[in-house]
Amino acid sequence: MKELERARTRQHILALLAIVVAFAITGCATTISQPPFQEFTDSLQKVRTGADNALGALYDQTRARYIDNTAQGGAALEAAQLTTAPNDRFAWTPANPSVPPPLYLTEARFRDGLYRLNSSLVDYATALVQLSSPDLLNPETFNTLATDLNNNLNKALPALGVQAPAQGVAIFSAAATTAFRLYLQNKQRSALADAISRNQGAIQGTADLGRNATEIMVRAVANEYALRSQALANEIQRAGASESDKRAKAKNVIDLNDAFIKDIGILRALHQSYVDLPAAHADLAAAVSDPKVGIGAIRRLSEQGRELERLYEQLIKQNTSK
Repeated sequence: MKELERARTRQHILALLAIVVAFAITGCATTISQPPFQEFTDSLQKVRTGADNALGALYDQTRARYIDNTAQGGAALEAAQLTTAPNDRFAWTPANPSVPPPLYLTEARFRDGLYRLNSSLVDYATALVQLSSPDLLNPETFNTLATDLNNNLNKALPALGVQAPAQGVAIFSAAATTAFRLYLQNKQRSALADAISRNQGAIQGTADLGRNATEIMVRAVANEYALRSQALANEIQRAGASESDKRAKAKNVIDLNDAFIKDIGILRALHQSYVDLPAAHADLAAAVSDPKVGIGAIRRLSEQGRELERLYEQLIKQNTSK
């Protein structure tokens, strides 16, 4: 009888050991390392804040260059006039779409679209923090969140000035949404890593939107610089121009050069943040599977946020010293 009891005890112990081993292999939600997820969120918040501040300062600087042009009337005045968008009464658009808008209005629209895009990314990262924590989202809340974030991302496209790809855009892909729901049901660490990996394509697509929009903005800035610098050069070389006029125009050239260099520096940091984003997201999936894995790409993303804030502070000092 005692032998039978001992045999049953051994069976129970073996069964418990099997459960422990299974959890050790697959992992559960409470064993997921949180710091990589929080660092990812913090990095995106730095990029959003730094970009918005820097682009706001650029807008102020560019706007000041257009006051004299607008005062002359004609095409410059017409280009500066706005109206509400026909498909969104809470959005603005040039009153005459056939007249190219001045650069400061293009920058204003770009800033708005970029803030919306980056906010979608910050909200996505915040959702991942919740999904990796012991206090999981419930499936209904997750479904609503995924739908809202996808809608918000699509609303950012008109302001960014980029075309949506044929397959559409989503910050949560359909495959990843299904995988995240599965994770919420079984709460296994491996399931979370799989869901994040399945969403890599959606994050790459979102990063491409930001990268493409930034490249469009670079072309707009370079075009304005080329037109203005050439006009100033013509004034300096104009027959009969006085020395005082030449000196004033030369100062304008130097000021324009300084502004162009800072514009390009800010856009370069922005562009690099979207280049780094997919690798930073891939760091998360790797860190879920192995908490000892490095998160170098996440930290590179954070560096771009700090660089944007540094460039913003430079602009503020320059603008206040004038």
